[in-house]
Amino acid sequence: MTPDERLVPARRSLDNTLAELTQAKPFGKYDGYSSPPAETNVREYLYVILKRKWLILSLVLVVTSLVTIQAYRQPSIYEAGTTIRIESKPAPVLATGQVVINAPADPSFWGTQLKLLQNPTLARQVILSLNLQNNPAFLGGQAQSSVFASLKRIFSRERAATPPAQNPAADQTVTADEMKERQLTPEELARLEPYEDAIIGGETVEPTVGTSLVTIKYQHTDPALAQRIANTLADVFVQNNRERQESGTSKAEISLAQEIAKVQDKIHKEQDALYAFAKAVDLPLTPAAGLSIDVMKSNTYTAQLLQAENDRRSLQAAYEAAKNTPDLFANPEVQKDERIRNLREKISGLKDKESALLQKYTKEWPEVKQVEAQIKVAGDELAKAPVEVLQSMKARADAADTAYKSLEKVYSVQHGKTTSQTRNQIELAARSQELATDQQYLNTLMQKRREVTSTGADRGTDVGVSNYSRTPQLVGPARLRNIMIAFVLALVAGIGLAFLLDYLDDTVKSLDDVDRYIHLPALALIPSVRSEKRLRGAEPLKPSDTTALAMVTDVRSPVAESYRHLRTSLLLSSAGTPPKTILVTSSQPSEGKTTTAINTAFMLAQTGADVLIIDCDLRRPRLHSHFNLSNTRGLTNCLSGESDVEELIQTYDKLPKLKLLTSGPIPPNPAELLGSEEMRKLLVSLSERFTHIIVDSPPAISFTDSSILSTFVDGVILVVHGGRSSRAVVRRAKQQLLDVGAHIFGVVLNNVKVESHDSYYYAGYYSGYYKSDEYSDDDETAKENAQAASK
Repeated sequence: MTPDERLVPARRSLDNTLAELTQAKPFGKYDGYSSPPAETNVREYLYVILKRKWLILSLVLVVTSLVTIQAYRQPSIYEAGTTIRIESKPAPVLATGQVVINAPADPSFWGTQLKLLQNPTLARQVILSLNLQNNPAFLGGQAQSSVFASLKRIFSRERAATPPAQNPAADQTVTADEMKERQLTPEELARLEPYEDAIIGGETVEPTVGTSLVTIKYQHTDPALAQRIANTLADVFVQNNRERQESGTSKAEISLAQEIAKVQDKIHKEQDALYAFAKAVDLPLTPAAGLSIDVMKSNTYTAQLLQAENDRRSLQAAYEAAKNTPDLFANPEVQKDERIRNLREKISGLKDKESALLQKYTKEWPEVKQVEAQIKVAGDELAKAPVEVLQSMKARADAADTAYKSLEKVYSVQHGKTTSQTRNQIELAARSQELATDQQYLNTLMQKRREVTSTGADRGTDVGVSNYSRTPQLVGPARLRNIMIAFVLALVAGIGLAFLLDYLDDTVKSLDDVDRYIHLPALALIPSVRSEKRLRGAEPLKPSDTTALAMVTDVRSPVAESYRHLRTSLLLSSAGTPPKTILVTSSQPSEGKTTTAINTAFMLAQTGADVLIIDCDLRRPRLHSHFNLSNTRGLTNCLSGESDVEELIQTYDKLPKLKLLTSGPIPPNPAELLGSEEMRKLLVSLSERFTHIIVDSPPAISFTDSSILSTFVDGVILVVHGGRSSRAVVRRAKQQLLDVGAHIFGVVLNNVKVESHDSYYYAGYYSGYYKSDEYSDDDETAKENAQAASK
């Protein structure tokens, strides 16, 4: 191995068959190629924002405009405030001889007063006092204006509120008694409900901390109407409080007197009924200490009855179980019988004695016969014993049942007496409790009547108007604040949407993405044609200029300079000698691999080297269309042995150093044809004649042609369409090539918009550099040198 080949991965044998290539093990040459992730900085965030600046600006403009129009559609709101004084009178000194000093205030006093100020009944009185139900300006002024009126309001200055009339409130308020006398029908009440809701909705009650002052504020689009409603609310509230104080004392005394008479009569009746009931049932009026004899008897009979019931159940169950047992000796009662145990022991002893005698004598021996007779007598007696035990169990069960029935009769009689006495005691206690409750209630009523009599008019709440409303002030709506909030929120939402779209974008957009996600060297960045024309301020391409070489005919273009950079990267990609055979492929169709192959070959030929470009895309050949050549005969004819390769190679007239070999007729089996021995031999023979051979192949993901051809060449260029190719698809294409041992030179990021991420510097560089006169002079010199080399 030469020193120049030590940096190049070992090539597979050219004699490998197509089957061997499909079974190749993974080749991890670039598995370790990685770089630390780039640190996220403010500039990257700025790139994301600038890339979608029009989306952000559109969202901000639309949202802010809609909020502005809606804000100015809302009418101007004026607020009037009337201050009233609410004081709770101190607790009175009662005529009971006890003086109450510094009595605590009612904790619910202020809450009650504030709720009364927002009462629907109070709002109804204000509506009737001001005749608001017949005033179209009350509800009509709250409606939103039209869009044209709001636009007019935007560009015109808000006028100051017209001072209201001198009349601060209604000429005459409607009192609560008048409301009762009117007797409004349900239809009239339903008609007044929207007006009541409008009064309550526009009203605000604000107590002043540390004082007895409460400010009633009301907001409306009409300043005069807002002032009149605020003042009328205060006047009606003060008048209602005065009426309650005047009628409260007399009504309370009459009501208390009637209630006291009613309770006293009820107490007398309850006392007479209580005495009569206690006498009828023979019970004392006070509960006796301890339990009565009847209760003790009932408890004793209950315990005895429960015990008798348990005994009866257990004896009856034992008897039934013994009676239904097939083997009487298995009965537990039989087994526990002492007589049966003795008989069994006796029989066992006799049998032992018989066995001992039989060892010495025969069965005819008198003593043996005597023992047998004793065993028979004991056995007969043992057989009769279980029956006697069973009869004894039945007798005990019958005796327990008789005792239970007797106790049950006695318990029933005693329980009836105890139940009746308990019921009478409960009834007596309930009547006594009811009498005590009524007596306590009577004492409370008497106390209330003494309070009312002693205090008289000193009770109640002192309410008065402190000052009426002044000129209403403009309080809303906060248009500028809402517009600024909408602007900020729309801006934040637009920026967030931009970052969300950038996060969801899984395409390869920049050289950093190639390094970070693909882990391959980036050979060059090719800008899109539109971006290149925009950088230079030139006219867009005409429909006739659609070939791949149209982008590099102008040597001043950034695209041409990018392909020169690609040429330099390729020539320096291998240590020692530049690569001869180069395969150009992509992960998926329409990524610009054919354009890249053509322009790469063109740039290599400009150096004076003999370059051949072969169209190995036997499924969709495009090389001949870019050079306007015939494709009737080409690579497929050579591989099938129909003609010599020298007859099929064509020359590009504008650059004689550039030779072309078109695909020829499309075969039915492209993969087998490209993986054949003829293809390998063809590349070997052509590499001896040409300095560089550029091979255009189908996409790596869609077909296996690229994987097969990658084993015949020195290296592979992977073309990636910027902003469209998915990272996962590109990584899959890379891994598919590495699995067959391909040598990947790197990635060409094609058709990149200069506005994207890493291209801002690129755009700024070319837009300023190509406009300078110094570069124009150098460009003319380079063009002349190129023409001289071609000659």
